[in-house]
Order: sequence, then structure tokens, then C-alpha cells
Amino acid sequence: MFSQKVIAVIPARYGSTRFPGKPLALIKGIPMIVRVFRRACDIQGVESVVVATDDTRIADVVKDDGGHAVMTAKSHNTGTSRVCEIVSNNKCDIVLNIQGDEPLLPVDGVEELIGVMKADPSIKMGTLASFSDSKAELSRRDVVKVVFDLACNALYFSRSPIGVSDKGFYRHIGIYAYRRSFLLDYENLSRGPLENIESLEQLRALENGVDIRVVVCRSVSGGVDKPEDIKKVEIFFDSQ
Repeated sequence: MFSQKVIAVIPARYGSTRFPGKPLALIKGIPMIVRVFRRACDIQGVESVVVATDDTRIADVVKDDGGHAVMTAKSHNTGTSRVCEIVSNNKCDIVLNIQGDEPLLPVDGVEELIGVMKADPSIKMGTLASFSDSKAELSRRDVVKVVFDLACNALYFSRSPIGVSDKGFYRHIGIYAYRRSFLLDYENLSRGPLENIESLEQLRALENGVDIRVVVCRSVSGGVDKPEDIKKVEIFFDSQ
């Protein structure tokens, strides 16, 4: 099998309606974006990791920690669009889009996702999910739920409770893998009504007939959506 170059891009913007300056929020004294970058660097098989940002404050804390950050246009309205700007100038085969608010990034799960993408060139896009039995998470709209078919291709993503059994549901983890060629075309896909209703850009792929392969991994709940989530993440780090 020919070698497939993998790069990881972490889009991070300063402005956030619910949590302005979120990438710079301190988790046990370390900016969140730095924690995400360090964790991404632990992923085996990734040739390079870069933070794509619109704010010099974010770029500076990454660079001060020895990381790689690139300034991108302020006009991007999605993280995926920001990733595309980086990828358009970087030759690779597989692109990881790692959310800057995932300080508990499941490294093992991402490595499995990379393996799945490499093994099957027909997969244009993949993502992660983990099982949850938390009733509190089920009711939270910022916790995205996913259902998938027997081939592990996503059927739907929703902020509302879907696919709920007596035992629980599958929680989407906002980490994506793309074929570079597909990612560069992604921006030109039509935005459908479901994406608008749910405010979930991954639905654009499904609405345009593109499968999204779902890899289920073990993961603690660690995404940071609002300020009070910081304490939950810090509790995890205290337990390590």
C-alpha cells in the first residue's frame, strides 16, 4: 500500500458567542489550545500539526509553547473553511480537523480513524463517536448525538435525543478525517435545510449523498462548550 501523508489542523478563533476567548481559557494553568495541540502531537501517523487561527493571541501562546500556528483569514464562518485554507497550500492525502475545544482528545480513537481511512480509499470522510449512558448529556443540545447503520456510516446527527436505547446513546466527538480532494470540494457543496435546522455542518455531507464513516472509541466527555465545562475537564486531569 502506498504511503499516505496525514496532517492535523486545529481551527481556533477567538470570537465565540457563548465563550469568547475560549481557546485561551486556562485548564490547570495551561491554555486550552496548547493542551489540544500537545495531545494532537501524540497521535501516531500524523506528519504535522498546525493551529489555524484568526487571532495573534492564540498564535502567540501556541508558538511560545514550541508549537506551530498559522494566521488565517478572519472571514471564515466555519472551522472547516479555516482548515481548507491551510490544506489548499499543503500537499497531503488525509486531513484531520481537530476541534480546539477537545482538551481530552481521544488519541487512540483518532489513530483508529486514521487506520480506517488508510485501509479504505473509498471513504471520503470519517468521524468519531463514543457511547454514553448519561441522561444529563442526552438532554444537552451542545452534546451532539449520532446514529449510524450496520456498516458504521452515519445516518444522522442531531442536537436532540436520537437513537436512544435502554442503555444509552452515541455521542458525537467533533473530530473529522477527510480525503484532501474531498475537503477542497466540500466548501462548494450546497447547504441543505437539515444543516440549517441543526446548525451542524457535517450534515452538509449527508445531504449531498456523501457517507461519513463513524469509528466508535472509548472516550470521556471532554468537549468545552461553555465556561462551566472547564471545571469538569480539570477534574479529569486531577485524576490522572
